[in-house]
Amino acid sequence: MYTQLEDEFGDIVGKARRGQEMESADVAGKVGLALEDLGRIEDCALTPDQGVIERLAAVLGLHREKLLRSATKQFFPLYPSGRSISGGVVEMMVLGSGFLINGYVVGCSETGKGAVIDPGFDPEKILRNIEATGLDIEQVLLTHGHQDHIGALSEICQATDAPALINGGDLALIGGLANKIEGELREGEVIAIGNLRFEIRATPGHTQGGVSLIHAEAAFVGDALFAGSLGGTRSLDNYRQQHQAVGEKVLGLDEKSLLFPGHGPATTVGEERAHNPFFA
Repeated sequence: MYTQLEDEFGDIVGKARRGQEMESADVAGKVGLALEDLGRIEDCALTPDQGVIERLAAVLGLHREKLLRSATKQFFPLYPSGRSISGGVVEMMVLGSGFLINGYVVGCSETGKGAVIDPGFDPEKILRNIEATGLDIEQVLLTHGHQDHIGALSEICQATDAPALINGGDLALIGGLANKIEGELREGEVIAIGNLRFEIRATPGHTQGGVSLIHAEAAFVGDALFAGSLGGTRSLDNYRQQHQAVGEKVLGLDEKSLLFPGHGPATTVGEERAHNPFFA
């Protein structure tokens, strides 16, 4: 399981700059950095001094103290593998090799009904986890349509005979796998996994149809949020959209709520409020 965050200090700087469509030369000039040094920072090959970090925070609209703590690696989540929820089973699976993503098997302890969330890679590993839990998989839920989160979709749907659901805004992203989709995840609707209930909340920005699955004790947020960071965006509109959606629909949850992201360790709402530099 994870021993470090998905995004380092340099990743955060790069995501904030690219997401806001800021040119490297402009940022470097405003901060008083050589363009080459900004590149090294974004490549995680250079950690600058406190003054530079504070100026980067000001130029990029990041929280100064939280960015300083990121640079000195003072934050790591208390429960990187997550925890189960009341009446439920949550199996967090790190899938892939080299490039890693998180998939999940989630189930109701009382009914034995379950779902797979984001079957990205390693269908055999996912099926082994399903077998170990003994759950009857009734649906496959996709937080968004990027290929690293749907790579094993066909195999899992075939093995479990479960329908797949995604928000319609991301249907075009999944190409030929669209024939596996048998339902839509719509804002405000509630998905039942046995006796467990998950509200669908739109958290677009990383993709147009990105959603989070919200339970009373936990949220599966896909690539909308990582521990101490955000999923990447490439336009200012998408950056603002994602920032607003995560701030209102995810970080507005109870501080003890677990957050299960698409990459990197699990975290909590309280930890993200305290440590995520993208949020004041």
